[in-house]
Amino acid sequence: MKKLIIALGIISLITACNKKYDEPIVTFADAGEVITMDTLLNKFVGYPIKFEENLSMYATVTMDETDGNIYKSVYIQDGNKALNLRLLNGGGLYKGDSIRIDLKGTVLNQYNGVMQLDSVDIDKNIVKLEANVNLDPLVLTLDQLNTNLQSRLIKLENVQFIAPQITGTYADGTNQEDRDIIIEDANGNTAILRNSGYSNFADEMLAQGSGSIVCIVGIFGNSVQLLVRSFSEINMTGPRFAGILYTKDFNDGSITSDDWSQYSVMGPEVVWETSSAGGAETDYAVIRNYVNNVNVASENWLISPAYDLSGLSAPYFTFQNAYNYSGNPIQVFVSTDYDGSSNPTTQGNWTSLPFTLSGGSWTWVSSGNIDLSSYTSNNVHIAIQYTGGSTGGSTWEIDDLKIIG
Repeated sequence: MKKLIIALGIISLITACNKKYDEPIVTFADAGEVITMDTLLNKFVGYPIKFEENLSMYATVTMDETDGNIYKSVYIQDGNKALNLRLLNGGGLYKGDSIRIDLKGTVLNQYNGVMQLDSVDIDKNIVKLEANVNLDPLVLTLDQLNTNLQSRLIKLENVQFIAPQITGTYADGTNQEDRDIIIEDANGNTAILRNSGYSNFADEMLAQGSGSIVCIVGIFGNSVQLLVRSFSEINMTGPRFAGILYTKDFNDGSITSDDWSQYSVMGPEVVWETSSAGGAETDYAVIRNYVNNVNVASENWLISPAYDLSGLSAPYFTFQNAYNYSGNPIQVFVSTDYDGSSNPTTQGNWTSLPFTLSGGSWTWVSSGNIDLSSYTSNNVHIAIQYTGGSTGGSTWEIDDLKIIG
């Protein structure tokens, strides 16, 4: 008889371990009206909403905290709508969990452009209905990314990490510092992948090849900032394609980082500086010859380090530019014999290259693809020349300088 009781107890335990989360707990019985995530998001009109009434919503967890790339947070999705859940306590929810959320006591809010359901208590607000529910990611190309896809689960194919970064790691695990990594496609489109210094893959070397990645469409301000859902979903083992070889974006707040330099031929007080004026989310470079309420006659060259373009068949240079006020346009030059430090007007042979100029009024435009196929040496310098007069001059802004090949 005693053996029979033990056997029944073991069977009962096994049955309990295999039981699905398909019955709401008693405290969830009065969760009230069921609404869709779309309806929930439409309730937000610019200020936090704390739910006092009995409402509930169904969703599927698409990203959890397992890989450490997010903390006390998960992402959920219902159809083509998705949301970030901010948890009072971490753990307990996993990718593939089908859940019902009691909204009472939670707060719908927006943080840096991301819609969040905050103050979620897993014990009080969440009932698991089923585990291991498969939700296929939306397959996209980089040029299809936009902020309307925020928090969605997506898959990007035929992408790679840019060449200037592939000798590094996904983040800095030693100092627990986050890192932005740029991914690209063969058409020159790019996006930022944001990785936490606390993630368990922070110190892993970046994938060297091309392939696919599954991620969440994160948002920072008005920009897309992708999040790796799981390290195992970075599958970039194919051959690399032609992509960004060198880049300079001024996001570090420095004009001369990455071995760039500037040479003042005339008007030493007129120099390139970094700025985020005008509501820019990241820094750009700007130069003006209006100093202390007067125009200064000036000539300044912003010069790249020596780039090795040997062996490339069709490299090109591209950047963004904008300007305002009346004055001379900036010019782009290339040299294969500049010594890297002398006055560029007296040393080295420089060739002017045509490109698309901004139309003014601070309007940003792409320079277009500036052909460098005639300059495939191991000592290529690119320079942007600014000139201003004593009676006038424009303010020019540039950003996102890239050599692609």
